[in-house]
Amino acid sequence: MQSILDTLWGLILGLLGVVVAGVAIIEVMARSVLSSLGIQGQIQTVLLFLLLGGLILGAFRVFGKLFAVLLVAAFSVYFVHVVFGVLSDALIPVQTSSATTDI
Repeated sequence: MQSILDTLWGLILGLLGVVVAGVAIIEVMARSVLSSLGIQGQIQTVLLFLLLGGLILGAFRVFGKLFAVLLVAAFSVYFVHVVFGVLSDALIPVQTSSATTDI
C-alpha cells in the first residue's frame, strides 16, 4: 500500500517537475528574445509575468485532468491506508489453548 502511494506521489512530483522545467526553459528563451528586441526593466518583467500566467493556464489545460486523476488516486490510496491502518491497530487479543492470538 505504501509503495503505491509513493509511486503516485512520485508521478505527481515528476509531472510537476516537467511542467516547471518547461516553464523555466520558455521563460529563459522569452527573456533573451525580449532583451534582443531592446525591451528591458519593468516592461520586460510585466511581459514575462503575463507569459508565466499564460503558461500556467496552458499547463493546467493540458495536464489538469492528469493532475486531478493522480491526486484523487493518491488521496484514495491514502484514505484506504488510514482506514485499514486503524482497523489493523484495533486487533482484539483472544486467548487460545496454545497462546494469545489477535483477530
